[in-house]
Amino acid sequence: MAIALRGCLAVLVGGVCMTATAAPAAAEDFFQAQTTATAVHVIVTQKPAGSIITASLFDDALAYAASDFDTGGASEALAASAFPGRLVTQGPQLLCSQLFPCPVDPPAYPLLADASYPRRQHDTAAGGGQPMGSGPVVVTPLTAAAHAGSTDNAGQTSAGDVSLLTGTPGAVSIRTSTATSSVRSTAGGVDLHVETLLSDIVIGGVVHIGSIRAVDDIHLGTGSQPRDRPSITVSDVTAAGQAASIDNAGIHVAGKDGPAVTRRLSQHGVTLRTVGAHRVDTSNSGRSEATGVEVDVALPVSGLPYVPNPLPPLPPPFDQVPALPGVNANGTYVGHITLGAVGAAAGHGREPVFASGGAGQPGGGPPGQPAPPGTTGGQPLAGGDLVSGLATTPTQPAPTVAPSQSLLRSFRDLLSGGQLETLYAVLALGSLGLFFGWRVAVLARRRPVVGGRRS
Repeated sequence: MAIALRGCLAVLVGGVCMTATAAPAAAEDFFQAQTTATAVHVIVTQKPAGSIITASLFDDALAYAASDFDTGGASEALAASAFPGRLVTQGPQLLCSQLFPCPVDPPAYPLLADASYPRRQHDTAAGGGQPMGSGPVVVTPLTAAAHAGSTDNAGQTSAGDVSLLTGTPGAVSIRTSTATSSVRSTAGGVDLHVETLLSDIVIGGVVHIGSIRAVDDIHLGTGSQPRDRPSITVSDVTAAGQAASIDNAGIHVAGKDGPAVTRRLSQHGVTLRTVGAHRVDTSNSGRSEATGVEVDVALPVSGLPYVPNPLPPLPPPFDQVPALPGVNANGTYVGHITLGAVGAAAGHGREPVFASGGAGQPGGGPPGQPAPPGTTGGQPLAGGDLVSGLATTPTQPAPTVAPSQSLLRSFRDLLSGGQLETLYAVLALGSLGLFFGWRVAVLARRRPVVGGRRS
């Protein structure tokens, strides 16, 4: 009887302890933020495009800064005085680390400062102050710096003299350009700031702009509506020495000679306008952007020879695939130049936290820590994409991440770093490598044997 009583007492005490340690799931505020600042963005494309080559001849950013941040511990900042895109700056390293081992590490893009917490919290890149590039884009890179911490990150960069579309009626020159991006976690919220500043801009040898400034600030906190303040400032505009102004309808020149100046620009195929600021806010997210001046330049090209497709026909069974056409580089090109553009987005959700005593949480982390980051309101946010996912994200508990999801989360994080184009390059190059390797192996097996070995 005494043994039975002691057994019941042990069971009762054990049940009380389990009840005390297995506390119900609590909810913790979770914030995610993304920023982008580009002082100059240049795109040159053929209209209509005669081939995939002429469809996008140039797509470059000058004075570029961006960041990704969430309160779960992810923090990255980028800055570059000349930025040709993630495919160029980070693609070679991804190929060697994810596709096949390279005999030597590919060189890092020299103008990119890339800081990521906790891997590399500070990074700098010096441009040397010498002009680089040729043809449509020539830039003098100066400096770039990036910092990434657990509670904040920042990127700053600057560029000197910039020449765009030199030798055309719509040539653009810029004396200086800077870009700044920062994200900071505060008590119960996040603060975002992005800014670009350009000075001494000349367009088509006719229009002079003293400065173009685009700025955006967002504050998102628990229990309050987001506050965002995007704005642009275009100052000291003259055209052919006369006072002028620029709005979303174009340029307006004062004085009796104003219409003649406007016609001169139009005859040369040059149009320019301001874009302005836009915002989309909900109760738990804010997204806004500001764009200064857009310049479009028509560039007729003629007299260039037709370049046939140099690739031979594909072997069977791929010979049914139509051959790629050659390149006809003649036609009308459009140079699209954006001067001063910033964007920022922030989202707020609830992360469940399981207080389960010494057993830890289902995700494998220590007690009291939130599940791994990457979702807001249960939905992933794509890094670098400031126009999707935030405005319609409901405030609801995000699902916990089980240990078996770690591989999927790593793959998701690759996509959320704004590297879809890099992943495409890896898959494309890998497929080509497998195809040509297979063809070489088939040809090697089909070679006739002479003297005991293949000829």
